[in-house]
Amino acid sequence: MEAAARQELAAILKLTREYLGALTEDGVTRVDVSLEAAARLGAKSKPAAANRGQSVSATSLRPSARQPAVTPLPSRAAPRPTAPPPGAARPGVPAPSLPEPAAPGDPAVVGLRRIASVVARCAKCPLHKERMRTVPGQGNSHPEILFVGEGPGADEDRQGVPFVGEAGQLLTKMIEAMGLTRDDVFLTNIVKCRPPANRTPAPDEIAACLPYLHEQVALLQPKVIVALGAVASQGLLGVDTRIGELRGQWRQFGAIDVMPTYHPAHLLRLQAAKHEAWADLQSVLKRLGRTAPPRREARA
Repeated sequence: MEAAARQELAAILKLTREYLGALTEDGVTRVDVSLEAAARLGAKSKPAAANRGQSVSATSLRPSARQPAVTPLPSRAAPRPTAPPPGAARPGVPAPSLPEPAAPGDPAVVGLRRIASVVARCAKCPLHKERMRTVPGQGNSHPEILFVGEGPGADEDRQGVPFVGEAGQLLTKMIEAMGLTRDDVFLTNIVKCRPPANRTPAPDEIAACLPYLHEQVALLQPKVIVALGAVASQGLLGVDTRIGELRGQWRQFGAIDVMPTYHPAHLLRLQAAKHEAWADLQSVLKRLGRTAPPRREARA
């Protein structure tokens, strides 16, 4: 077996062990594997036979630090194979599939996919009872900037992708105004499941989900974290200070700089606050040695 095939098979086996370990910790004692899934796993162990003699450059396998990276795919919440908790998933929602093999040598991608798999099975707080999809996060696996929000909304709950609703569209425009794209940064939330009716997450819900965020930060190693809104800022920093007092002031999460600012949903309600939020993002760019590109003039 060629070296490339051995590496890919080793990556698949490692991910499978981690995934099954997470299920074991969750109390699962049996997993039914369909013939189709078995065939897919078998097919993944045979790429070398078809491509024998071809060389693949290392750069084609390893995500660049500044290029769009392979990120954890959002997974639908699924009932446990045995003794599912009431309301853990809705009928017809399939179980999350095993993560695809990551590029050899990139522990961040492997780790992010592992977290996404564990989150998809999480039932540590009441939020799992009504979710459609978990929303672990999306973006570059080696970002300069990590954006952390409060929690998924209705659109995010349906799609499993963070910041895709109206507030998310505004955040995307703000990121683009910084001279970046969503593929340059990483987007996630304090809680990975939607609170009913978009209410504020309860303290016990935040406490249950924070370890996932802490793991993501350790893997991503961003240079700056932008905390969007009071819940993200207070949860990340462990304070109860109001966002109006926190915003614009540099804080620390371990050795990582944190810039608290207003959540884009707040900016939709209070247009005047956009100026302050933009000033905060400019401070982030300055800290990174960047400048925002010139704004395009509106056409007449």
